[in-house]
Amino acid sequence: MNILLINPNTSAHVTQRMLEQAQRVVGDQATIHAYTAQSGPAIISSRSENAIALAEMLRLAATHQAGHDVLVLGVSIDTGLMALREMLDIPVVGMAESALFTASMLGGKIGCLTLGASMVPVYEELTHSYGLSSRVAKWRAVEMPSAFRVTDADPEVALALIKASEQLVQADGADVIVLCGAVLAGYASQVSSAVGVPVVDPIQAAALQAITVARLQPSKQVLGSFARPKGRVLNGVEENIARLYR
Repeated sequence: MNILLINPNTSAHVTQRMLEQAQRVVGDQATIHAYTAQSGPAIISSRSENAIALAEMLRLAATHQAGHDVLVLGVSIDTGLMALREMLDIPVVGMAESALFTASMLGGKIGCLTLGASMVPVYEELTHSYGLSSRVAKWRAVEMPSAFRVTDADPEVALALIKASEQLVQADGADVIVLCGAVLAGYASQVSSAVGVPVVDPIQAAALQAITVARLQPSKQVLGSFARPKGRVLNGVEENIARLYR
């Protein structure tokens, strides 16, 4: 099985972290091919940056979907998830969606942790769109810009995540924690051992969910809201995208 992993941020070191964690958890069940955006924000940290990154996500997905069984969005706010499910021939799996639903199977209340308080409302909106607001005890954020620059797990970042996770458990009643942030890939096991509750790594959850969805061999919708429009005229658009709509 071949999994396509796309990071719509332009930070290649983040792509590499996700690829390593995803490949480790799927083992020899699948081969993962990862691609990083060539234009757009280095790290998506706002709604407008997410909108900018969407065009590159669509381009990379349309260009590389051939030969792959499923697409994993390598971004913690699931950039373009619904649009890609409409556009592509293969199933599409989002990190946040996979992590939240995985967490809901591991406990009652979910505690969610990310980087940067400005992103908390964005994640809350995303959680609501998935119908999981009632399951989330609290969204908390760690302010640590240096976390975006490291290529390997950093002890200071791990300590900050552990402290914030302890608050989610002790103050907010979380039974399970989700680390939402592509750059946080690889910290879940360490945080879980320190805090004493399950901790979900979104890229690992997404990679495993991708295998499950791909094995179901779902057909592409030809009816309903996720059927791809046909006979459309798109001007000045990447050819690999335009071809899908003709």
